[in-house]
Amino acid sequence: MWERRLIGLVGTFLFFFAILQARLVGLSLNTQSAQAAAIQSSCLLPLYDGRAEIYDCEMRPLTGLAKETFALALPGDDSYARLYPLLSEEAAAALYGQSSSQPSLVPLQSEPADSLGIYTFEKPRRYFEAPIAVHTLGYIGEDGQGVSGIERCYDDLLSAGGSRLLVRCTTTASGSLMAGTEPELVEQEGSGQAVQLTLDRDIQRICEGIALEELEQGAIVVMETATGKLRAVVSMPVYDPYDVAGAIAADDSSLLNRAISAYNVGSVFKPIVAAAALEAGLDPQEPYECTGVIEVDGHLYHCNQNKAHGTVTMTEALEHSCNCYFIWLGSKLGGEAITELASRIGFGRAAPLAKDYYSAGGNLPTAEELENSGQLASISFGQGKLLATPIQIAAGMNMIANGGIYIGPTLMEGAVEAETGTLLEAGPAQETLRAVSQQASDTLLQMLQTVVEEGSGAKAKPEGLTAAGKTGTAQTGRYDEEGRELLDSWFAGFYPAEQPKYTIVILKDSTFSTGEELGPIFARVCEGIELATSSD
Repeated sequence: MWERRLIGLVGTFLFFFAILQARLVGLSLNTQSAQAAAIQSSCLLPLYDGRAEIYDCEMRPLTGLAKETFALALPGDDSYARLYPLLSEEAAAALYGQSSSQPSLVPLQSEPADSLGIYTFEKPRRYFEAPIAVHTLGYIGEDGQGVSGIERCYDDLLSAGGSRLLVRCTTTASGSLMAGTEPELVEQEGSGQAVQLTLDRDIQRICEGIALEELEQGAIVVMETATGKLRAVVSMPVYDPYDVAGAIAADDSSLLNRAISAYNVGSVFKPIVAAAALEAGLDPQEPYECTGVIEVDGHLYHCNQNKAHGTVTMTEALEHSCNCYFIWLGSKLGGEAITELASRIGFGRAAPLAKDYYSAGGNLPTAEELENSGQLASISFGQGKLLATPIQIAAGMNMIANGGIYIGPTLMEGAVEAETGTLLEAGPAQETLRAVSQQASDTLLQMLQTVVEEGSGAKAKPEGLTAAGKTGTAQTGRYDEEGRELLDSWFAGFYPAEQPKYTIVILKDSTFSTGEELGPIFARVCEGIELATSSD
């Protein structure tokens, strides 16, 4: 009896064991179950958010040119120890401080040797090692969204434009790679759209290099004469787009884009007054006797250092930057004629440079305000309540260089197809109008060439080139700790003088330098552009 029971018990055990074995074999052969298990232990690590690039006028990248390398850090094996010597102190601290059992991607400070067996992946570095056009491009925040500049204004397009990069890992519960698997790079395609600016990368770099040597605080603007397109926009000092917090803490005004900010103008406004006078039919040859001082309703206005220029015409008054002549000319012309022309060519109103990106409007006194003789006298030589940006000054001077035709400045070519450069959507339309006659602009162009050849702008003459322009030294009403008044100094001009290609404005703000001292900077910019463009 007991033998039969034992045989029955053993048989039952063998029966269930056979069923279990069959089930295990079935599971091992069931690919769907295996795939489900793998999915449950699979993770996607974001490597690159796919932000589209920003290009210059020749479709050369202004972002994303360099690469940075990230390594896969796997908990549960010795990768942390192998990675440690390759990381910055900050990255190493973050890696060892995390409590997650999931893999992570860490930026490498140095490249690993091949023998280390570390998984590495490259992604574009947003800004150049020596960042270019930082004030124009702007920067992105920790959340990857644009905070300032073009990065902010075109954030939606840029965010959707590029391909996202992710790293897929199949891991065990401890976070190490599942046996027989390797991490793989996954690409999620974006819209393929990007942003193209009017900036010329070569000209921008030339101006940045000169500004770094010559301007502690200031701006350089280069505009293509025939098109109004901005080929270089430089503001000093610069900031590190990867360390905006440091710039804020330094409180050094490096986040301020001086090229689109308004300043006291001074004598670079005199050509605009002269243009209004010529357009009104006043005789540029009518002489004026400058004694170095002129009285207007009991108030005395002086030429620089009270210098008497003697008998001057309009040409000579521009050559010597004679304040008294222009106060006299303004009284003959009247405030309405000055404000009418200045307003038409962009003074006193914000300039749309790109979508939701504007140059400051500055301040242009109204015709009613200029009924006050003192206000009229002040604006006639660029002082008083008049404020303007370097870009506004460039556009006004460019009108003279461009045969009397005003073209609104722009930074934007538009939205493009990144792969082909095909324009998909143009930037904001540029305002174009005839501001003064061809005859008036030709007359002024010759006068401004004389300023560089024989007058106060002699230091601005480029080597082997012709140029025309005007100095400006504006009082600001701002003083340093020793009670000395700070100046906003300018040089605005164009080259070549006969058939201008580029209009160039130099600003040095809160300085003791005069406009005449900025002439050599203007000359260097002309020479640098000529060298870069003639070799194309």
